[in-house]
This record gives sequence, structure tokens and C-alpha cells, in this order.
Amino acid sequence: MKLKKHRLKLLVQSVLSAVILFFPSLVLSQTPFYQGKTITVVQGTEAGGSSDVMTRAMLPYLKKHIPGQPTIVSEYMPGGGGIKAANHVYKNVRPDGLTIGRIGGGLVANAVLGEKGVLYDLNKLIYLGSPHSTYHWVFITRQEAGLKNLDALRSATGVRIGAQAVGHSNYFVGRLFAYLNGVQGSQVRRWIFRNGTRSGIGQRRIGWPHQQS
Repeated sequence: MKLKKHRLKLLVQSVLSAVILFFPSLVLSQTPFYQGKTITVVQGTEAGGSSDVMTRAMLPYLKKHIPGQPTIVSEYMPGGGGIKAANHVYKNVRPDGLTIGRIGGGLVANAVLGEKGVLYDLNKLIYLGSPHSTYHWVFITRQEAGLKNLDALRSATGVRIGAQAVGHSNYFVGRLFAYLNGVQGSQVRRWIFRNGTRSGIGQRRIGWPHQQS
């Protein structure tokens, strides 16, 4: 009796092994998790900007390579240089794999620099990637400022470095540029750079770090 049971057990194991080996699709086939579902990409900017264009250009490829080819839509949540969107993803979104945050370059910098309103924990976010590859930054100055090299810039006082809105990657690059180069008494503000325009309070108006893609 024991011998028969042992032989029967070996036979069952052999059949199951053969099915798994020669017909894996029968064993492993299942409906992809994302099939018939919708993924929402929460963007920390307004619709129509350069970041939105890059994101929308990426979405068809994202859909193509996700098993089940889910529907992918964008939701726009500008505010605070991405802080509003990041807070929303961190505090309000269910961790069910159906929401992706596209916050921007300020995501890390806002938290590290302790910007007002940051409610998210960087260590608890999952990073998927970036639509950016690399930028080459250019620092532009007005001729009247007389800042022809880094030594002249470091020795100048009351320098104001213009950048984009607080939270934008250009804003943080401006702050880092001033800090790393030891610019004395520098301030980073949002300014518009125009020929012939000067500061109303007599401080040097320098320009802004400019990105080249």
C-alpha cells in the first residue's frame, strides 16, 4: 500500500512538473493588475508648460510598457513650486499604485531647505525616474554690473540674483550658485531681465542662471 501511494505521489509530481515546464502560460497566466484601470499623474504645474509637454510626450510610452496598458490621465495642481502637489500625493492619495506625482526639481530641494509648507517625508516617497536628462546652466549678467569673472562676483556686495518663482529649479540653482561661489550678501528673487532696466533701490541687478537643454 505504501509503495502504491509513493508511486502515485511521484506520478502527480511528474505531471505537474511537465505542465509547468512545457505549458507555463497555463500556470502563470492572469489578468494584469493595471488592465482596465486608470493611472492619474498629478502634476505640480499648470497645463501647457514645458514640463507638461515633456510629461504628455512620455505618457504613450508609459502606457505601452505597463502590463495591461491602463488609461493614463493628468491632474494639474500648481502651487508653492510643487509643494501643494507633493503634499497631496503624500497625505491624501491611496498607496494603490494608481497615482504618480510629477512634482518637478523642487521636490527634494523644498524639503532639504525647509521651505514653508512642506508636509511630506522624502524618505517615504518612491522615485520612478525623470523626464529630464541633463541641463547646462549659464549665468547671465548685465554689462553695467562689471562682473566679468567669478573673482569680481565674489568681491561684490549687495548682489541680487534673479530667478524664476520660488520652488522652481532655476530658483534653487540660483541659491546654490550664490552659496558655492561665496557671493557676499546675495539675495535670490524673482525678477524679469530686460535691457535698460535697473533696480529701484540701487542694488546691482545681475540676471539669472539660465538652463540650456
